[in-house]
Amino acid sequence: MLRITIESSPHAATLRLEGKLAGPWIDELERTWHQVTADTAGDHVLLDLCDVTFIADEGKEQLKRLCEKGAQFKTSGCLGRRIVEEILRDSRR
Repeated sequence: MLRITIESSPHAATLRLEGKLAGPWIDELERTWHQVTADTAGDHVLLDLCDVTFIADEGKEQLKRLCEKGAQFKTSGCLGRRIVEEILRDSRR
């Protein structure tokens, strides 16, 4: 299960993710991303991954796609930092 909390202003938004990014929750993140970017005048969307406990391979791929669309990441702990480092490294290639 994944909980997505949206905190937004006219020029920026934060999507706070809690739980597991896997299965049907990957599509839910994409739907939420499209909703938030359509409602936000700016392109500044921060994905807060501090409370994510698991990311499936498909979830990592989704995060890579969102990074390519301009998402920025906030993390804590070894898991989050390692995954974001991997995403940023792969998107620079």
